[in-house]
Amino acid sequence: MNTEPLLYQNEDDLLLQLNSGDQNAFSQIFKQFYQPLCFFCNRLITDSATAEEIVQDILIKVWDKKEDFSSLSSIKAFLYISTRNASMNFIDKQQRQQRRERELLYSIDELEEPIIQDIIYTEVLNEIRTEINNLPEQCGKIIKMLYEEEMKPQEIAEELNIKVSTVYNQKMRGIAILKTRLAGATFEILMIYLVFNGKY
Repeated sequence: MNTEPLLYQNEDDLLLQLNSGDQNAFSQIFKQFYQPLCFFCNRLITDSATAEEIVQDILIKVWDKKEDFSSLSSIKAFLYISTRNASMNFIDKQQRQQRRERELLYSIDELEEPIIQDIIYTEVLNEIRTEINNLPEQCGKIIKMLYEEEMKPQEIAEELNIKVSTVYNQKMRGIAILKTRLAGATFEILMIYLVFNGKY
């Protein structure tokens, strides 16, 4: 669980400090949006290294335009739209010489619905990751080893020096806790992912 002190009382305070050039405020915004934007960008271009570069460049633009934003929502919209546009430019450049991928060169209007779906999916996964991080220590660790590191129960048992049955028990405990903490639709998405990937 995050134990960092709360630097700003609310979004308005955070925005005010950003507008005035507070680097700590920018750092907080950077941390808040970096991972979700990388995930969003990577889903569009399927190149994680380039996605990180694109997102870093876009976030730096927030600092350059720090006096122009009137709300945190306007920052979020700017980040996602700019990341989308940069991603489209990257795809366009890469696929001029790849005939088999020309179908990806849609107009912005044709991409709007899939992009909105990607934003929703990104934020749902971010919510799931947050709740996994808030699980009891051993339980959360086992869930991450199972689903993020894709380790087998036997491997986890050997790594943690525990019984395989303990791994299964902690797995089921974690899923039960997540069910109580996540909204119904979000938990359903998690279960569909686990079942579809043979992890449940």
